[in-house]
Amino acid sequence: MKQKLISALISLVLSLCLLLGAPTAQDFAFYVLVVMNVLVWIGVLSGLIKVEVAKKLLKHAWVSVLSTGFQIYALIASGHPALAASSFLASFFMVISASRAIKAAPGSST
Repeated sequence: MKQKLISALISLVLSLCLLLGAPTAQDFAFYVLVVMNVLVWIGVLSGLIKVEVAKKLLKHAWVSVLSTGFQIYALIASGHPALAASSFLASFFMVISASRAIKAAPGSST
């Protein structure tokens, strides 16, 4: 839970930089989010979400939903709708990959 809250806090700070920050802070937050988005897509498309990671990802998913929702709002409000769409899709496919990894795990009841 501690790692999830730290992640949500970082996402919140970047989102607030996009919405309320000076132009240099907005640029910094935008480029950090672009790099994070690229890394998420690499992880999702290369199949790096295995059972252990999937369990961690889905254990406290409500925290991720809130921070991702606010991040997508901040991206749209700051004029970056393409990155917002990409971020939403990456998060969506990450959750799908995690749930598939758990269902395909040996010993899974479904």
